[in-house]
Amino acid sequence: MGNVICKPLGLIDHRNLKSDEEVLLTIDYEIFSDETTLLIKKCSHLVISTDFYSKMKNKRRYSQSEYPLTALPWIIDRIENGFFKNPDAGGFSDFERNTTAEFEGETIGINAMAHCYTENLPGLNIWNGNRKSYISNITPHEWNIPNDMLKDGLLDKLKIIADKYS
Repeated sequence: MGNVICKPLGLIDHRNLKSDEEVLLTIDYEIFSDETTLLIKKCSHLVISTDFYSKMKNKRRYSQSEYPLTALPWIIDRIENGFFKNPDAGGFSDFERNTTAEFEGETIGINAMAHCYTENLPGLNIWNGNRKSYISNITPHEWNIPNDMLKDGLLDKLKIIADKYS
């Protein structure tokens, strides 16, 4: 991870989008039925924005992670041809659990997870090492996705978005 921390794009208000904020997709996480997660294009970034109820703050809050839109084709390729392919078909070996690349000066990585949100639910953690969390004020920005969500249509929807903006 580079030492440069990028300037935050600013939290997106789902109920009051600005002219440079375009909702691309709504993602439904079954285990978080009280949350709304939107994929939003803001300038040249893909933003994963979540509206959730914070029990600690006792109110609704927003959280988001930000990635250069130019990283999306690479993310899709690494998921499809690395993590989801068997090693004999050119995919990652059982020992390759992560991959990284740099886009527009931002280090983007993907880690395999055995327990994504719940025990024994495999998934992927997509992170941006050059952006601080809006909540904890530490790096990285993170987006966790269970593998079954990707295989059940989310990956195809991400491909459509990548094709539109590449």
